[in-house]
Amino acid sequence: MGRSFLQSLLDRTDSWARCMRRIVPLLLLSLPIVAGGCGRQVPLPGSIDTADVNAAAEADAVQPEPDGDARGGEVSCDEKAENCATEFGSLFTKTNGRADGTLVALVRPSDQQCAMPNGSHVTVQLSIHGQVQRLVVSVKEIAITTVSEPLLGPPYEEGWHTDQNIDYWTDLGVHSTDFSSATMDETVDFICAHLDLGAEVSVFAYSDGEKPSSAHQIHRNDKYPDGAIVAHPTSKNPIYLLFRYEDQVF
Repeated sequence: MGRSFLQSLLDRTDSWARCMRRIVPLLLLSLPIVAGGCGRQVPLPGSIDTADVNAAAEADAVQPEPDGDARGGEVSCDEKAENCATEFGSLFTKTNGRADGTLVALVRPSDQQCAMPNGSHVTVQLSIHGQVQRLVVSVKEIAITTVSEPLLGPPYEEGWHTDQNIDYWTDLGVHSTDFSSATMDETVDFICAHLDLGAEVSVFAYSDGEKPSSAHQIHRNDKYPDGAIVAHPTSKNPIYLLFRYEDQVF
């Protein structure tokens, strides 16, 4: 009786062992293989790589839209006059000089809603020592060009720097043949494209002293110093925006 029971137990154990010998290899095939003892899992052919899954999920995820500053501070010309000043300062004295300040607004001939608009000029409004100054640039019958050169005169510093002159030919090596004719709208867009709201700007100009809020002559002048706008004046590569009338030759 005891021997029969023992024999039955042995038979069942042998049957269980044969079954496990079939099942274990199948289970092993479904698991990743650990290589080199460093915990790096090498996927078997046909298995899914979790790194690929994560990468695909990241690629499909909706990325947040960058704000205006991240896209380079892109603002349309229409928007650059929205914060135009209603009152102006009195910093300009009678001299050729360089105005260093921060761009508050760019007022086009079409922006008649702003204070003191000009039908044939763009008004560059700069904040200088808490006051807004007007620098008026002719855009009618004008040819335009740019050149990258170091800032002439002292380093950029907010203020009205008197007795600062510029000559296109002598200082920048620019001749009349380097300019391209432009329509009024093209000249407006040319200025708008190079100047960002809130950016530092330098402007070589002339003030007659009668209106200490304003300066002009920001173009080639035959008998006295020239005028120019300088974008990015504190950078390694300032950009001069230069203007001449279509009939000027030099």
